[in-house]
Amino acid sequence: MALSAAARAALEQFKSQQQNAGYAAPDDVPEAVPPTQAGSGSASQPPAAVPANTQEPSAWNRLNDPSTTIKMGGLFRPEQPKTFRESGVSYRVLEGLILKIIKQEGPQNEQQLADVMKITANVFRDILVSLNKRELLDTPFPLHYDLTGKGRELVAMVEREDGYIGPAPVPFDVYVEMVKAQAKRERRVTMGEVEEVFASYPMRPTLKSTLKEGFNSQRVIIFYGPPGNGKSLITDNLHRLLREPVLIPYAFEYNSKVVQLFDPAFHKVRDDLMDREEAETAHSVSTAGKPDRRWIISEPPLVTVGTEFKVAQFDITFDGQYFAPPHMKANNGIFIFDDLGRQQENHNMILNQFIYPLEHRAAIIRFAGGSSMRAPFLQRLFLSTNLNHEEILDDAFKRRLLYQVLVDRPTTKLWKQIFVNEAGKVGLDKARAQELSERVVTWYKDDERVFRACDPRNLMTMIDASLDSGQRAEDVLDIIKMRDIYDRYPAAFKRDSKFFVGSMDTLGTGDEE
Repeated sequence: MALSAAARAALEQFKSQQQNAGYAAPDDVPEAVPPTQAGSGSASQPPAAVPANTQEPSAWNRLNDPSTTIKMGGLFRPEQPKTFRESGVSYRVLEGLILKIIKQEGPQNEQQLADVMKITANVFRDILVSLNKRELLDTPFPLHYDLTGKGRELVAMVEREDGYIGPAPVPFDVYVEMVKAQAKRERRVTMGEVEEVFASYPMRPTLKSTLKEGFNSQRVIIFYGPPGNGKSLITDNLHRLLREPVLIPYAFEYNSKVVQLFDPAFHKVRDDLMDREEAETAHSVSTAGKPDRRWIISEPPLVTVGTEFKVAQFDITFDGQYFAPPHMKANNGIFIFDDLGRQQENHNMILNQFIYPLEHRAAIIRFAGGSSMRAPFLQRLFLSTNLNHEEILDDAFKRRLLYQVLVDRPTTKLWKQIFVNEAGKVGLDKARAQELSERVVTWYKDDERVFRACDPRNLMTMIDASLDSGQRAEDVLDIIKMRDIYDRYPAAFKRDSKFFVGSMDTLGTGDEE
């Protein structure tokens, strides 16, 4: 689209202001720029339209200053910025964000813009004045701002570079320091905590002990073994051992690019803590003591990828806007690489991308344009596979696996315990469930079926689905009905079973722990 002369003039002024503010062009940023160098998204001097107070603390210093942080439930929350400089956002990004919001939402007043960007109007009021003077905005009615024709032409160009619309980003270096600070809160879990988390899941005591050791080591763990025996259940429940909430920004700014980090698929917002904060600070009319709403309180991240994962996903992707890669979203949490060995790309090529981060606790993450940044890699990495890991891993990665955990088929004793637990969930009393479990175990052995940990749950699902409205399992489930469900159940058989290295009871026929 050709720009009008007025729009070209506005664009040149926009670029000139960025240069005057000290911003580097993306191509001028070297590979692996440390977060403290220029272009990291730290606060820069704004153009003349937004005078800077050199006495104000930077966003970096504010995070490390107890007087500008709030302690909430063990978290040190950054305090709400009161000025443009304290926000740490570059002028270019904040100006572009305002223009994009107005284009999407229509005429906005200061409070509406503040609600979207989650910063106070004091931070961006002078930018509105500047946009109005440059005829990029006008005021169609009192106290509201809308785009002019010249403004619409400019915002179209801004959107092509970065379409992000949402809360204002935080500086990248502040995000890095927050991840490091939260990683230092890590503590060792006790055997009692592991027992509590897995109380409803019968398993070998030796497995629980190994899980505790592997978790406390913070080293990569590979879970392997036949399908249907609880690898996903174990990795998901280990996440419950991370009990301290974490702070995650909606987005961060790096080299004048906004990268969205928050992902509701992986970050579970603690609304209870957010609401409590809001209630405790609502009485204050000033910003002092109020938390920076650009950060959300979340459960520790739980990020899972599988067969779809590719090497390219270690980089920052651009799809109209920039998105952080999965392993970056997992900081201060758990990253699970599931179905190892079944990826479309060579899985060892993918695993080798983890070698540098695992050794240095940091990852070099690239943008599509060629620039890169050094980001923290402070998370637990769990690998999971149904294949024999000795056959699918190369030596370069294998020697880094201190914890190789076999999640084996259950013994008949454990299988009966699982059966009784699952039967209780559909309303069967313990005595009746134990009686049925003995009978079903006999059928399994007669038919040479393999005992899988998932079988009791699946059998009970079929039993529950067979009930009519108002029926209870305890009233209608007899041996005949149980046998009918058993015969229709898609079981696994010994003749098809594979041996796994380290297996104690490959086919689940023993009764010893």
